[in-house]
Amino acid sequence: MCGIIGTIGKIPKKEEFEKARDVLSHRGPDDFGAYYNEKDGVALGHRRLSIIDLSLAGHQPFLSNDGRYAVVFNGEIYNYLELKKELENFYDFKTKTDTEVLLASYIKWGKDCLQKFNGMFAFAIWDEEKKELFCARDRLGVKPFYYSSINSEQVFCFSSEIKGLLALEIKPEPNDKIIYDYLAYGLYDHSNETFFNKILKLPAGHYLVYKNNKLDIFKYWDLADIKKAPSKISLIEAKEKFLELLSDSIKLRLRSDVKVGVNLSSGLDSATLLFFAEKITGRNLDIFSMCSVEEEYDECSLIKNFLDEKQKNKWHRSCLKPEEVMELIVQLIESQDEPYGGIPTIAYHQLAGLEKDKGVTVVLEGQGGDEILAGYKYYQPEFIENMMKEKQGFKYSQDMSTQINTYVLKDSFLKKEFHNFIYRRPFKSELLNAQYRDIVYSKLPRVLRFNDRMSMVFGREWRQPYLDYRIVEMCFFLPDELKINNGVQKFLLRETMKEIVPSDAGQRPKKTFGAIQTPWFRKYLKDYIIEILNSESFGQRPYWNQEKVLEEANKFFNGEGDNSFFIWQWVNLELWLRKYIDSAQQD
Repeated sequence: MCGIIGTIGKIPKKEEFEKARDVLSHRGPDDFGAYYNEKDGVALGHRRLSIIDLSLAGHQPFLSNDGRYAVVFNGEIYNYLELKKELENFYDFKTKTDTEVLLASYIKWGKDCLQKFNGMFAFAIWDEEKKELFCARDRLGVKPFYYSSINSEQVFCFSSEIKGLLALEIKPEPNDKIIYDYLAYGLYDHSNETFFNKILKLPAGHYLVYKNNKLDIFKYWDLADIKKAPSKISLIEAKEKFLELLSDSIKLRLRSDVKVGVNLSSGLDSATLLFFAEKITGRNLDIFSMCSVEEEYDECSLIKNFLDEKQKNKWHRSCLKPEEVMELIVQLIESQDEPYGGIPTIAYHQLAGLEKDKGVTVVLEGQGGDEILAGYKYYQPEFIENMMKEKQGFKYSQDMSTQINTYVLKDSFLKKEFHNFIYRRPFKSELLNAQYRDIVYSKLPRVLRFNDRMSMVFGREWRQPYLDYRIVEMCFFLPDELKINNGVQKFLLRETMKEIVPSDAGQRPKKTFGAIQTPWFRKYLKDYIIEILNSESFGQRPYWNQEKVLEEANKFFNGEGDNSFFIWQWVNLELWLRKYIDSAQQD
């Protein structure tokens, strides 16, 4: 896991480029390097977090044996050992790294190597002979890839984080279209655009080619393109296949030359990961959980019921305190680069810091189980619609507009002719369309972005076994009744694991940390929030009417409603504007 950066065309001086590279030093504290080709106008930079082959052989940028290709790579190719065996008669391997396997795969198969990889990755390969740059991002978009292409100056640059592009002197300007989507619809991380104008991200499951000052982007994987009807698999067959795939996915993700741990909540997803990880390794692993100072929201009171004594001895807990929140809000504005989720994201950030303190570099994470197995309660209407549409034409759709408050936005901003964003609905099944929305546009992209920045700011690597593309493809296309059955969600996972993991795991309602935001805003953060909303800078923004904002905020603080999302929107965006836009204008 690392940080990558590069520029093609009019490249900066080497010392300036290396300074921009080192803005990403938190992502790769162990090593650094640069490929600087002034003749062709190519600069590639790398900061390394050593995970596989800790020797200097893993130094990047990594060159092919003949010197034709140079690669910078962020992520892991989990099946690199299997691919290396397949390639051993084609390529003369000099190292034990997955980086060399990735490069050899590209040399042999070209763009088709992407179909071979099981992993999370973002990489760039320069072909010195063709004068061509090839870049790609993994199927689910676990690893980030941001870029900016300025045709007038014939410059293309990329980075693992937006701050790398800003260090390459891309001018920070607000993208009002995304700000509109955020304030009017509550959308963010839903497209290839960012909150910064002219800074884009390569979509998940895509690759790009940059040659002769021309950029072309191609898709290589999309659930909608698989065009597979829900399978007719039985519960017994599904359990057998799911167990096989999940066990193999976890086994692959345990490949590491540094310590591995598990993030554990009170839910079944992470308890399942812990069970298999300890079974496969034959030892107790370090366990990390978020706790709360308030019992009502404390998952640790549930977790301790299903851990044995040996596990408890390696159980580490973080505990976010109200007095820490104000300082951490600003810290995360800087580490996330863009507006982010509220207090739950801050608590998770603190958990990653604990993992660094305990010296655990790689951590298994349960993200993705709810999206691929329909675990969220709000999937129920789509599930019911699938059952009823042929019989009664039953129609019910989830309306999230109640979470947004457009009353406070300025008429001049609301009337701007921005294109209204519409989710693709590629399936006949309403449930599949809802899951597709969350995997491609909403929940998963934003959580993966949060998690990448939270972990990497501390030089940690979080791995998601449920997002193995084989598991995603299998679970996504399961019959509805194997996802939701008699009101039981994630039915296949529960049936598969009910006699394997402790009965307490996931059997009680989770005490979600997200629920703490509203009471904490009211009890501890009122003065801080009102000061921001009442500030001169907030009042001068072209987006909202300050008087109406304060009116709505006072209603909230007086106990009206439980929705704190719109409060966080205003505060989050204002702090982001101060950090990135106002400061740049003052320089």
